[in-house]
Amino acid sequence: MVAASCHCGAVRFEVEPAPDWVLDCNCSHCRLYGGLWAYYPERDVKFASPPDTFIYLWGDRQLEFHHCRVCGCATHTTARGAGASGDADKIAVNARLMRDLDPAQVRLVQKNNGNDGVFWTKSDSPMLPSHDLPADP
Repeated sequence: MVAASCHCGAVRFEVEPAPDWVLDCNCSHCRLYGGLWAYYPERDVKFASPPDTFIYLWGDRQLEFHHCRVCGCATHTTARGAGASGDADKIAVNARLMRDLDPAQVRLVQKNNGNDGVFWTKSDSPMLPSHDLPADP
């Protein structure tokens, strides 16, 4: 199990296995928050208690960005509605909250969702076009 928490520890969760890859999205929201997203079926993300978060919706209002109510960390995202980009059963957790995860062991996948392909992180992998994700392991 890989444990994760926001800065203050109010939102804690565990996942298994550790992610093989994380998504670096350069949309306006992800770029500002610096999240690296690891995707799991919702049933595989075990929160220590129901997360006390506030939700931010933007754009097409199909993606819920959850933030800790205490420290404000972006903790996870969930798809909204039954037809929400086909990922209604998946949750994206912020891998930057996984303190024991070795970044050198995880592939960085960049997805161009804006900002003309500009990323703060460096990757040796080719950039993915918008709406493409690697296949599940």
